[in-house]
Amino acid sequence: MISRKKTISLIIIFTLTLCLIPLLNLFVNANQLLTQEHTVNIAGKEFQVWGTNIISPEGKRFIPIGTNINGWNFMGWDSKDPGGAAKLVNSIADDWNFNTVRAVVGLKEQKWQGQRMSEWKWSTHRDLALQSLDKIVSAFTNKKVVVMIDAHDWTCRYPQGNDLLLLDDFWKTVAKRYKNNPYVWFNIINEPGVVSKHRPVSPEWVEIHQQFIQLIRDRIGAKNPIVVDADSCGQDSDSWDLEMVDEESSAILSQGDKLKYFDGKKYENIIFSLHVYDLWAHGYKKMDEKFINYLKRVREKGHALLIGEVGNSGEDDTNRFQAPGLVYRNALPRGIGMLAWHFQPGDKFGLVTTGKKWGTEIENKTNPSNLSKGFGEYFWPLRVKQALSS
Repeated sequence: MISRKKTISLIIIFTLTLCLIPLLNLFVNANQLLTQEHTVNIAGKEFQVWGTNIISPEGKRFIPIGTNINGWNFMGWDSKDPGGAAKLVNSIADDWNFNTVRAVVGLKEQKWQGQRMSEWKWSTHRDLALQSLDKIVSAFTNKKVVVMIDAHDWTCRYPQGNDLLLLDDFWKTVAKRYKNNPYVWFNIINEPGVVSKHRPVSPEWVEIHQQFIQLIRDRIGAKNPIVVDADSCGQDSDSWDLEMVDEESSAILSQGDKLKYFDGKKYENIIFSLHVYDLWAHGYKKMDEKFINYLKRVREKGHALLIGEVGNSGEDDTNRFQAPGLVYRNALPRGIGMLAWHFQPGDKFGLVTTGKKWGTEIENKTNPSNLSKGFGEYFWPLRVKQALSS
C-alpha cells in the first residue's frame, strides 16, 4: 500500500515533469538555432535578440552581411542625389546578396579638416532628410533588407548640451516614423569616445546610450533592434599592439550589461557593434589571437555583436589593410556579421578598384576581377558563403 505522503510526492513529481517538458523543448529548439538555419517555433513580427543570436521575423538566425551607404548629408556625399542610395537596391540585394545596409546620416553642417562639405543640417532640412530616408527604407525593406539608421556626427567624442537635444529630436522623430517596420534598426551614435590605454570607459557611454534606449523603448514604444557602437572610436580596444583587450577599457565587456538591465528593467533587442580598423591591424599586423580572444569574451558575456564597419583604402593602407581579412577569417565563422565601409565611398575605401569604386561597378555579376584585394574580395557572396560554412 502506498502511503498518503508518497502519493503526494508522486503527484508533485508528475506535475513538475509536465511543467518542465515545454522548457526542455524550448532549450532543444534554441540549441538547434545556434547551429542550423532551421525555422523554429519563435517566429514573430519583429527581430529578436536571443543571447548572442539575432533572430529574424521568420524565426531564423540572422547574420547581418552588408555595407554602409549614404543615408543623408554625410560629408555631402549625397548632395547631388539625396536618397539616391535607394537606386542601388538591386545591386546591393541581388548582385552582392547583402541583407543589411547602414544608412549614414549627418545631422549637423558637415566639415572635414576645416573645409565645409555640406551646409545642410537636421534643424533646417528635416523634410529633405526624412524624404531621403523614406526612399531608402522603402526600397530596401520591401526586399527584406535591414536598414540600420546611424547618427554619424560625434565620431571619437560624445554629444553634449544642445547636441543632446538635437539627437533627442532626431531619434524621437525617426523612432516614431519607423517603429512599425521591423527591418529598420536604430544605431544611436557612431564611434563614440577616445582611445585610453588602461583607463576605464567614459561614463558617458552608459549614460547617453541609456538615455536614448529609454527614449526609443519607453517614450516611443518602438521594439526595433537598437545598435550600440563600442567606445574607443568604435573599436573597443585600448592599444594598437598584440596584447589582449583590457576589460576595464572595453565598453562592451565591462559595461554592456548596463545597457540591457537598468532602472529596474530589462531592455530587449540590444545589439553591440564593433568597428575594426587600425587598433586591430596596425602596421600590417595579423591580430587573430587578440581578436578571437575578444570575440570569445563578448560571447561569454552573452552579448549579440556585429562588425558595423570594416575596410581599408588599398594595399598601401599600412594600419588597416589586414582588418577585413581578420574579420572574414574569425567573425564570420562564428556567426558574427560584417558591414563594409563603404558602398558609395567619397574616400578611397572601395569594394572595387575601378571608376568611383562604388560597389555597383563590378565588371561582371558572376566572378568580377575588379574586387579590391584584402577588402571587396571578402564581401563577394561566394566568399561569404564559404566563411559562414567553415
